[in-house]
Amino acid sequence: MAMCTALACRDPLERSLREWATEICQRHRSHLRELWFKAVQRGVVISGVARSYYGKQLALCELQRRCGLPVIANQIEVEAPEPGANFPTNRIGG
Repeated sequence: MAMCTALACRDPLERSLREWATEICQRHRSHLRELWFKAVQRGVVISGVARSYYGKQLALCELQRRCGLPVIANQIEVEAPEPGANFPTNRIGG
């Protein structure tokens, strides 16, 4: 009986996680390409593809803002920049 109760409680959480992933990905589509949240025993695991480390951090912060569960792992893969992409460097003075 306890197993049925756990499954009943888990289903709305998984539905919310799917909805949040969709909303966050659409809201930050210039930074995120794919996004999934998976409920695990101790919290939530984030997966997907981001265009930058900023996008990866955005997804984490957005989920933490919406969800009271701890984020166990952020497994979002950051894409390699395209050849010839213009990114700022850490050099001072040019």
